[in-house]
Amino acid sequence: MIADLVGDNVGDCAGRGADLFESTAAENIGAMILGSTLALRVQAANPGAAFSIIGVMLFPLVVRSFGLIASIIGIVTVKAKEDEDPMRALNRGYWITAGLAAVGFVAGTYWLLQFPGNPDAWWHFAMAGVIGIATSIAFVYITQYYTEYRYRPVKAIAAASVTGPATNIISGFAVAMECTALPAFTIGVAIITSYDLGKSAVPGGGLFGTSQSGHAWGFVVFDRAGDRITIVNVP
Repeated sequence: MIADLVGDNVGDCAGRGADLFESTAAENIGAMILGSTLALRVQAANPGAAFSIIGVMLFPLVVRSFGLIASIIGIVTVKAKEDEDPMRALNRGYWITAGLAAVGFVAGTYWLLQFPGNPDAWWHFAMAGVIGIATSIAFVYITQYYTEYRYRPVKAIAAASVTGPATNIISGFAVAMECTALPAFTIGVAIITSYDLGKSAVPGGGLFGTSQSGHAWGFVVFDRAGDRITIVNVP
């Protein structure tokens, strides 16, 4: 059991953390490169807009910092009662993180991307960020729908298992193919509604801290509970 715990933390949690770090670093660098290109155009059009150039280049780092702070606060607030569903507590923490990240993103956009020549432009960037956060929340509930025992997909697989492994495999394969539709539709809607701004990846990535903590919690708690049940031979 101890070796399994170590393997889960090293192979799964640490591996996922390294992958998320690479993804967020690439998003930050890409956004800063785009910001620097935009800053050069702004400087050519208006040489006196030095404050706007700095704001555009620092914007990805600032909004990511707001996301990290929101994740820390959201993780701290996840405290379940004795008779409370653990998933409800996790969802509550994720909602708190998403709300704080959205507020921080809007504030950072107003602070750094408000240009005198176009005072309403910052609002379009802010709404694109909110779309990114809403997309990440939608993915949380889509995942829960297809993996929790309370909903139809898991119940259908369990019912199919009664008649044997063949129907179990067929039902599981069907659910696996079905579950790709909603994420694809959600991503399509997010891209269509914010395609001209391209900022949704930055605020959505600010919620990675809370998502990663939930991922680690699942491995540590669920797997250890299964090990203990196996040891004591609980049916």
